[in-house]
Amino acid sequence: MDQRFKGMHPVHTINNACLTVWGITIGKTDFTRVIGETVAMGMDNDCTAATAGSIVGAVIGKRGIPSKWYKNFDDTVHSYLVGRKTFSIRDILHRFEVQARSIHSQPAGLDDARQRA
Repeated sequence: MDQRFKGMHPVHTINNACLTVWGITIGKTDFTRVIGETVAMGMDNDCTAATAGSIVGAVIGKRGIPSKWYKNFDDTVHSYLVGRKTFSIRDILHRFEVQARSIHSQPAGLDDARQRA
């Protein structure tokens, strides 16, 4: 990849499409392996893995996907943060909402005014 697409931005469509195809080639119809292998390739790995997973998921259907990928989250996000093993999804959404309201309630700065002019 580095030689073939030298100088190409790491989130470019072409190089990431290749990684998506390669992830599917390695994992075949093993949904978990497709996602894991594609993420491990780096670059724009959240998008490539999501795309690869979507394609394989469409092929194998829900019955072919391990339940850990779609079962109820019970309002819980598990983390690897020291001292904070879990978070409430509702709490995270509330925090984002507070931040968004704070940002959108502030008057436009000088840079914003220049961009609109």
